[in-house]
Amino acid sequence: MILMIDHIYTDPATEQAWHDWYAGYQHRLLSSVPSFHSAQRFKAIGQKPSRYLSMYTIESVDFITSQGYKGMGGGGSQSARFHPAYALWTRNLFEGAERAPEIGKGQRLFVIDSPTPDKTFPRGVEPLWLRSPGPQKSIIEWQRQGAINGVNPETTPYRAVIVLDAETAQNVMANSGGYVYEPFTPLMRSK
Repeated sequence: MILMIDHIYTDPATEQAWHDWYAGYQHRLLSSVPSFHSAQRFKAIGQKPSRYLSMYTIESVDFITSQGYKGMGGGGSQSARFHPAYALWTRNLFEGAERAPEIGKGQRLFVIDSPTPDKTFPRGVEPLWLRSPGPQKSIIEWQRQGAINGVNPETTPYRAVIVLDAETAQNVMANSGGYVYEPFTPLMRSK
């Protein structure tokens, strides 16, 4: 299962402190929560204010309600000082891939949301379609466990993710309605 967290961050004065906090938070999750397997952060190209995507591999929806996740500040309690700078903060759970893809140097991640998994892409571009486990499963479970804290937990029933080289991403995906992200951090894996 893949958990994706989208942020638009609007305060350049605190942005580096937020990144530093986020890096430490991800390392703590990877080293202490058994059902958390990988993490990678991305920055959208050409977006002002800055848009970021965090992509995590988790064992199941139970991760979100686990004591390990909640004890590490999952749900936003540990990042409260940065919340005023969030113009967007969404969390989406997806099925359809056992592990999040690794995006390496020189590669880009193209992401587009869709109500159905039938959007067409240029020839030779093969999307990995991820699907939400459904609002009943994800939203209700998050609310029941108090894991939301005022955040919109789900924004789309389907998300296509496509790993491309940098040149193809810019040329092929221009004006397609999604976002092109470059790696902001390398993929980190649990031990």
